[in-house]
Amino acid sequence: MAKPASFDILLGALDGALTRVAARDDNPVTPDLVPAISAAVAAEAAQDPALRHVTNAEPWYASRVTWGAIIAALAPILGLVLGRTVSVADQASIVEIGTAAGTLAGAGLALYGRWVAKTPIGSK
Repeated sequence: MAKPASFDILLGALDGALTRVAARDDNPVTPDLVPAISAAVAAEAAQDPALRHVTNAEPWYASRVTWGAIIAALAPILGLVLGRTVSVADQASIVEIGTAAGTLAGAGLALYGRWVAKTPIGSK
């Protein structure tokens, strides 16, 4: 997955902070260590789901906000078609149920794929 620009901005700020810390006399970090430390921290940060969420690096279909907006847009149409209004609480419930169903479907698909696989994971 490509990193969004906000992720690069965050890592640039981190690199700048490490460089400033290395320039101080009150710590053991030296300027020659900054690139290695910065690379190690960037690699760890890129794996953090919270950071991916904050930098909006999640896929669109994994965004609860996106699904909430889709359901909010469809609710009035469903109300016209079905003759029943969909309340805000019902919309929130639909998002929750959809998220749970997606998680369940993903887990089931992963298990099914592993059970029908003919070779061990990692072999070619």
